[in-house]
Amino acid sequence: MLSVTEIIPSDNIHAEETRANLKRLKELTKGLEGWEETDDQSGVKLYHQPDASIPLVRGDTLLLTKDLPPGCTPLAVATVATLPGCRRIWDEKFDESKVLEYYSRYESLFWVKLKAPWPISPRDFAGTSIRDVGENTVYCSMVSVKDETIPDTSGAVRGQLLVSGWKLSQLAGEEGIGITYVNQVDLAGYIPGAFLKKLLLQIPLCAGKVRDYIMTHGFVPTTTVIQNDRLVEFKGEEFHHEEKKYTLQMSVQGTDASTHTVCSQRMYPDGIQVELKGEAEITQSVDTHGNALVHLSHIKGLIQLCITKK
Repeated sequence: MLSVTEIIPSDNIHAEETRANLKRLKELTKGLEGWEETDDQSGVKLYHQPDASIPLVRGDTLLLTKDLPPGCTPLAVATVATLPGCRRIWDEKFDESKVLEYYSRYESLFWVKLKAPWPISPRDFAGTSIRDVGENTVYCSMVSVKDETIPDTSGAVRGQLLVSGWKLSQLAGEEGIGITYVNQVDLAGYIPGAFLKKLLLQIPLCAGKVRDYIMTHGFVPTTTVIQNDRLVEFKGEEFHHEEKKYTLQMSVQGTDASTHTVCSQRMYPDGIQVELKGEAEITQSVDTHGNALVHLSHIKGLIQLCITKK
């Protein structure tokens, strides 16, 4: 059986560019060589690379063990950092987004639009995202690509993500989880200097926004998919913060696939309600931290799992 936490080979047209960007993200976050500290705000250390022709910024923070919702892992933090339903809460610049195609569980083609104050035009981006999930470290990288399925958007200026991504690491001992966010973006078009300076300060502070979300709300339902011979087609994953509603859709060939979902007790203090559409065996339990667990096995065909608060 294969846990879908590895980089699955893909022949999609953007695969090479996507993986090159992931490699660059890993190089940028393996240490502090080349980075110059610029500030320390709200528990986030801010850095930039002084030799970069286009501003390259970084924010580092720590989700301390004493503040961690019990059972929280780097993968759970990555889910909060990347799901649009969470980002809508922790990122005031976020407007809307959609996934155009899922290449695998953790690789997709996306479009996202960000707000901007008048008279600056909103920016939108077309790109790919990929997650590399290890036992103690998770990388999430995003890069702009040109794709005919994502034409320019009326009323927005198309920017370019040169590199953007997260490194979430379980630290040794009892420290907690390290959160690093790196971003280099060409916003294209005219941007007033004062606004750009403020923006370059706000971007790396996203690391602290994700930390604060988890400290306050807990982590969103985090699903690991177990499959045999890669016969799972991932259809989508959504989360609505206000309703605490999590939805997972997938299609399975054969009956060897299963899923395991952990639901934070901090987010669901009164427990969860589960609805399953499609054919699968469902088992519910509670772990030693009080987190609700939902396990699906013997999945057949197309299924939809929906989890809400009681």
